[in-house]
Amino acid sequence: MESIDRESLRQAQRAAERAEAAPYLDYPPTPVWYPPAMGAWVTAYVLLLTLRGDHSAWLVAGMVVLSGLVGLFLGWYSRHHGAIPNLRHAPREFRSAFACYAVVVVSIVGSIALAWWLAGPLLAAPVAFTATVAGLVVYERAFASAARRARERLA
Repeated sequence: MESIDRESLRQAQRAAERAEAAPYLDYPPTPVWYPPAMGAWVTAYVLLLTLRGDHSAWLVAGMVVLSGLVGLFLGWYSRHHGAIPNLRHAPREFRSAFACYAVVVVSIVGSIALAWWLAGPLLAAPVAFTATVAGLVVYERAFASAARRARERLA
């Protein structure tokens, strides 16, 4: 009867965990243009919402263009990063980063809506840009921190 070496099993399990976590741990840094580009995209989206009534054709055309840009971005991001971050397959250290992402998204949408409600689109547009850039910087730091903690655990 063969005995199974427990240490070999642990090493094999850890190697499997490292392989599964690799897209989250070993990723290239996001380019410096990423937060401002996303801020510009959100700002354009907010400004497009002002095109209602007689300008609805421009609204639809703008939304199609912005949707196409999102598709291009997601293709680039998945190739650049190696994977689209996914809570289901991410190491447990990333739960806080994804919670941070949810808070950031709600904060961005809330700040834009509040600015629009208080002063209209002329205030909502710069708030959209600023909140998006700041929110992405916060999220990227939370993601990097989670990656560092996961690397330490799986080392």
